[in-house]
Amino acid sequence: MKMRSGTGISRMRDAAEAGREAAAAAVAGLAGEPPALVIVFTTPRYDLPALLASIRSVTGDAHLIGATGSGEIVQGQHLGFGGGVGVLALTAGPYRFGVASADHIRGQLNQTGQAITRASRAEAGSSPHAVVLLLADCLAGDLQQLFQGAYRITGPKVSITGGAAGDELKFVRTCVFHDDRVVEEGAVALWIASERPLPVVTRHGWEPIGIPLLVTRAEDTEIIELNGRPAAVVYEEQLGLAPGQLSAAQFWDTSIDHPFGLLQADGTTVIRVARAKSEQGALKIQGCIPPAGSAVQVMSSSIEALLDVANEVASTALAAYPDAGVLLAFSCAARAKLFGERTPEESRRLQAAAGAVPTFGFYCCGEFARTAGVLGTHNATLTALAL
Repeated sequence: MKMRSGTGISRMRDAAEAGREAAAAAVAGLAGEPPALVIVFTTPRYDLPALLASIRSVTGDAHLIGATGSGEIVQGQHLGFGGGVGVLALTAGPYRFGVASADHIRGQLNQTGQAITRASRAEAGSSPHAVVLLLADCLAGDLQQLFQGAYRITGPKVSITGGAAGDELKFVRTCVFHDDRVVEEGAVALWIASERPLPVVTRHGWEPIGIPLLVTRAEDTEIIELNGRPAAVVYEEQLGLAPGQLSAAQFWDTSIDHPFGLLQADGTTVIRVARAKSEQGALKIQGCIPPAGSAVQVMSSSIEALLDVANEVASTALAAYPDAGVLLAFSCAARAKLFGERTPEESRRLQAAAGAVPTFGFYCCGEFARTAGVLGTHNATLTALAL
């Protein structure tokens, strides 16, 4: 049985009215079948409990997961900052779903990843194949630890995808959702049990411009030293700048154009964005830190090259499953900041490549997709899953 999907959006200012409008449109796309899963991505500016309550008044007791972000992607539309709410309703089709969450997870990310993944798997039940969709507070710490916890339960045969919740690049309060609850400082895992493989596709469009650098000291979410020297000094040198030329206030506007590429054994790179620098010369990485002993390079790209990956991601994901009911997409808020007024182009390109398959996703603050080994957290990257 093929899974049906329906999407809905609302730009209404009142949370209850917005939730009902978006949910009603999404459920209407199911041709009378009841939803088995509801995914909600929205601006953090709403009264979130009221929003969820109004959505559930339409969708009933179907599983609900979601997150706040930095703009929603719904069938070729980009809602933008403060834009509203996007709702995706799915029938079960050939899948079985299990959901688990935890709040206040800082300091216990690995344990949390294991616990919610194990619990969601138990609810979904055993199957030959599966994928885990992971959503988490972007401010919870080194999210690679959360991912590694999930991977300890999934092993290498189960795909993992998803993203970290955002708050329109304010980095103050980000939330995930589980049924009717706003999960504070938490994470939620959706286990999708399947009879066929569910591959995750990820691309970023960045190219190296600097020489390989060794991370010689890193703590929590900061690179403290590169090549045995203050990380900010080495980074600025790679950009041809004098040490200290970039003030703390100016740093983000430059670093977003030049992230780090964490070198992998297969020659690929995983992107890490330095969001800020400290007075001591450390670089704060968004969500996940390259560990000491790893090699990184400073990267660069163009708007066109970054936008071009949308077609490749969507086409590759759907090539594995051309009869999919939906294409889930997780793009980075850093990409949206770089695109500026051209951000809606990414949503349009994804939908154009997907054709008749609806697209749904959001701009997050860190993307989840396992690439090599247990590494699965990304910045400034686009990832997708066809269901």
